Amino acid sequence: MQFGLFMEWANRARRPWREMFEEGVREAVAAEEAGFDFVLLAEHHFSNYSEDPAPLMAAQAIARETSRIRIGTGVAVLPEWQPLRLAEEMAVVDQLSGGRFIAGVGRGFVPFEQERFGVDASHSRASFNESLEVLLKAWTATDFTYAGEHVRVPRPTTVVPRPLQQPHPPLWLAGSSAESFDLAALHRMTPIISSGGGLAGVGRQIEAYRAALAQHGRAGETPEVVVQCNTLVTPTDAEAEAAVGPVRWQRAGAGALLSGSVAGGVIDPAVDGSAPDAAFLETLFAGRAPRRCATSSPHWGRSAQRISVRPWPWAGSTTTSCCGRSVSWGPR
Repeated sequence: MQFGLFMEWANRARRPWREMFEEGVREAVAAEEAGFDFVLLAEHHFSNYSEDPAPLMAAQAIARETSRIRIGTGVAVLPEWQPLRLAEEMAVVDQLSGGRFIAGVGRGFVPFEQERFGVDASHSRASFNESLEVLLKAWTATDFTYAGEHVRVPRPTTVVPRPLQQPHPPLWLAGSSAESFDLAALHRMTPIISSGGGLAGVGRQIEAYRAALAQHGRAGETPEVVVQCNTLVTPTDAEAEAAVGPVRWQRAGAGALLSGSVAGGVIDPAVDGSAPDAAFLETLFAGRAPRRCATSSPHWGRSAQRISVRPWPWAGSTTTSCCGRSVSWGPR
């Protein structure tokens, strides 16, 4: 089992960006010291829902301050990138980090952001598939060309430098659709899935990925899956339930972002002051850490020393990614 952080730099309070970012770097350093395995950096644009528009630059800043923890994109939204440029920049981060980079990719889920890059969200899957093919060719082929509907490399091209990890950094794929699981099984990518549907939802997603592995002749393999889960460790359950306001804001903010409810770069999702219900809490790691099946945690409550990981392995997960004050885990 591996554990990691997932950083989005949500900026509800409109804090100065540099102050907020440097706090995140310090958190990554503390995570490394506490024994965490990786940190994933989101990519979002044009709103305070997540102020991390340049995850590769952020990754390099964290790499300079750390020596062991792995650093990845969580995820680079391929339809918004020129894939040759992305291949170059990811290779540079992998080289400068000493081979610690994880190439997390996805097709994105926010038309509000994609439209402002001139991307037609209705074509995002086809664009993603072509960009992924070019990304892999850029890291492994020489003097290659590519002729797709959305991506073209018309002249023989060789990308340098190559990544330090050969043939390329580990590929992680965000998505929980049948198409995404099929693609992950085909290209030996590690799926990144959400705990938003609770433990039962995680189990269903992992079973769907098992089926995709079987279709590609990999039925005997243990599926490697990353589960993202908001996590808050406190001395008591009551303290955790009283402190989940930022998570509720972030969940509501995703809905506001999807509906395009953004003005002046600010989302203002409606979040009532009622106590969270049981169904909401089921999707979190929140509360008092049990004494068994636990691992050390650096930040979530000064008096809390441990975080429970008991439920998710039972569902078949091998990696956990903690969102903001959350944890991610996955396979060794």
